[in-house]
Amino acid sequence: MRKTVVALVMLIGLCSCMSLSAAKKSAEAANSTWTFVSVTDKPTAEELAQVTEEGNFGKEAVCLYKELEKLCVKRVPVVPGDPTTRIVFKKGDIYNAVRRIGKGLEGDVEDNAVSADEAAKKMMHVLNVAISAYYSEDSKSFEKALRSSKKDHNKLLAVFDRVSLED
Repeated sequence: MRKTVVALVMLIGLCSCMSLSAAKKSAEAANSTWTFVSVTDKPTAEELAQVTEEGNFGKEAVCLYKELEKLCVKRVPVVPGDPTTRIVFKKGDIYNAVRRIGKGLEGDVEDNAVSADEAAKKMMHVLNVAISAYYSEDSKSFEKALRSSKKDHNKLLAVFDRVSLED
């Protein structure tokens, strides 16, 4: 009986320590900020002319999204000579976060929660940060923060807002 009570007390103590350390880690992730070097330039007139659709956020956002897609999404043949391919994602947390934010902002514009200009401005910031984070070597904590709040696009936007870009 005593062994069972001691084991239960130890188990409860262990669980409470684990929850405290998890809360501490999530608080650290919530308070952290990141600085990345800005690597994106405004799309040239030639690149903008190649874009056929306007998109929900403008031609510049479409150009930057296609650039991010070229970086993150690779189609690789499964077996040489076989026409089937598989899709391999590099830094998939960043790419998926940008997609979720885009869908969320589209919904906000449809619900009149955000104006179209404000949504386009937010999306351009998100795309600039995403491309800069792709090229950064120390983006692991940023990706972890994106992964921890991947269900809510407003939380993802808050993570992107905590990033500053250096020229």
